[in-house]
Amino acid sequence: MTNVGRLKVAFILARRFTLCAYANFVDVLRLAADEGDRSRPILCSWKIVAADREPIVSSCGVAVQAEEPLGDPSRFDYVVVVGGLVERSRSCIPTRRASSNGPARRVCRWSASAPAPSSCIAPG
Repeated sequence: MTNVGRLKVAFILARRFTLCAYANFVDVLRLAADEGDRSRPILCSWKIVAADREPIVSSCGVAVQAEEPLGDPSRFDYVVVVGGLVERSRSCIPTRRASSNGPARRVCRWSASAPAPSSCIAPG
């Protein structure tokens, strides 16, 4: 099977992100990525990206490590931002970078209360 048409998704996890929202989204990608419930990332792949290598702590206290730096978001078809209990004084700088530069096809903001991405915008 070739990688033509393979969906590539990046996840940016905000500080105190909602673990359930992230886990549910990834599980849907996992199920869609292969046939026969084998959980192989054939039709789509996903990575957690971040501006630095510091662990990202969810609202329930579970820490997650980014797999690679954000870098150039154009290598992904979608950039999904998983929010949660975000402090008002903080902003998600990688989100601004991904959406203002316009290289990613879509920037999606995901909320635990939404049954689907709460907003997907085409940058630029």
